[in-house]
Amino acid sequence: MTYLALILIGISVFILSLSMAFDWLPILTENIRILFVTIFGTISGLYLLINGIWKAAPEPAKELVAKILRQIPNLPNYYKRRTVGLEIESEINTALKEFSKEGAGFVEEEVVVKWLKPGEEARRLFFKGGKAFIKLDFTEDKERNLVEATLMYCKECLLPEVRQFIERPMMRAIDITFIDELLSRRNIIRGRAYFTQEVIPQEIKDTPGMDIYLDDLELINQHGLFTRAFLPELKEYPGKAQRRVSRKNHLQQIEEYVAFLKKTAEDRTRVVKRVWLHIGETIRVGVILVGTADKLEYEGVKPYVRRTAKDNAQGARTVYMIGYNLGNSFVPNIAHEIQQRGISKEYKIHEYYSLIGKVVKKHTLARLSIPEGSGAEFLRRYPSTKDWPDLEGETLRSVVKEKENKLEAMEETPVKEKTVNEKPMKDGWEKQLNNAWKKRANTAGQTIPGPVAGGDALKIFGVKKLKDGEYKTLQSILNGSAYLSKRWARKENTIVKL
Repeated sequence: MTYLALILIGISVFILSLSMAFDWLPILTENIRILFVTIFGTISGLYLLINGIWKAAPEPAKELVAKILRQIPNLPNYYKRRTVGLEIESEINTALKEFSKEGAGFVEEEVVVKWLKPGEEARRLFFKGGKAFIKLDFTEDKERNLVEATLMYCKECLLPEVRQFIERPMMRAIDITFIDELLSRRNIIRGRAYFTQEVIPQEIKDTPGMDIYLDDLELINQHGLFTRAFLPELKEYPGKAQRRVSRKNHLQQIEEYVAFLKKTAEDRTRVVKRVWLHIGETIRVGVILVGTADKLEYEGVKPYVRRTAKDNAQGARTVYMIGYNLGNSFVPNIAHEIQQRGISKEYKIHEYYSLIGKVVKKHTLARLSIPEGSGAEFLRRYPSTKDWPDLEGETLRSVVKEKENKLEAMEETPVKEKTVNEKPMKDGWEKQLNNAWKKRANTAGQTIPGPVAGGDALKIFGVKKLKDGEYKTLQSILNGSAYLSKRWARKENTIVKL
């Protein structure tokens, strides 16, 4: 019916166009021309406007429109197929964007779903205009269609350059784990049930040996390391690997990395702490945990910066720093410090929830890319943390020093304080603490983690714990000093520069 209507409209427009061109109806021609131009122009303008808005709309908006259309009873078959396709496209493209932010390796073409026409037999995937077109058999079961589409997508688009190095059992296990994570994140409950109960058993039957890898990758994924530590290293593997080695050698290298991440995940399950370092021929990775409260409170970021430098000196090109509990707020600051000290060239931060023991907790992960030799050079120059230079003086000496001189001159100008909490400075501790905090946050809006700020206070007060001194908390320090409260404020578990 749709095609017949389009044909009739086309014929009508063609006849009207000829009548106006040859003046077959001279009396009506002018009126018809005005009416025709008005209607055609209005419809064309609306079409272009709606089409432009639709293309610019985010995936969730398209998915919502598709879901609303599916609720319409007796929806024509064409629109029913289109709405199912839109929902599938939205689910896949939204998940791929999330994975892309975490460094997972896949071709970043936008997915477009098309349905097989009568006479077409084979399902297939092809690329056109920067998009990945997936052609499938249509069923009204959206979840089943989604699973079939992702299976086809992975065969062509997931780690395309790496597939040449990996044998089918492991590669298919990677595909299956990727799809399972996609369905889980998008909360596709019925689709995941179909996937785990029907698709996976058939895949295991069709691909002997896959189940061994599948169990290991599932454990790694439970701890949040599959898309954040495993796939990123595989994505970079072709650019680092020696091409003239055997396929068996490549497979062995990747298997060793899987075993390393599995061991890391098992230790996290048992809450075992150790130095995790994997130095392979191509993949060279260190994993550092940040979460011990006492260590963070009394030693700050320095032990983690030094551990990163040591890992690099031993061969690591990438270090994954994983924060949990108190460490969640420390990881970004540690990563920034490592970069500022010239050890890493760049880092990326990701937040997620995964297992610690048998409990799901929030984690913050920093992926640090480290040039070969930078860690060894840093350790050679500064063998002890006591020898570390003042970052401010190292990197911003000429610019910051001038600003500090002006600020000091302003601070020494007598000012009558109006707050009732003001107390005279005792032995200069307020100024000492202010200077210590300024080294960590010199610009308005910058923050210092509470334990780090507290550690500076402990050094200046000469006590082991704040409760042993006159001021029991950071807030009481600020309340007791007008000098500091005009320059700093407490926000949640941080100190903020005003």
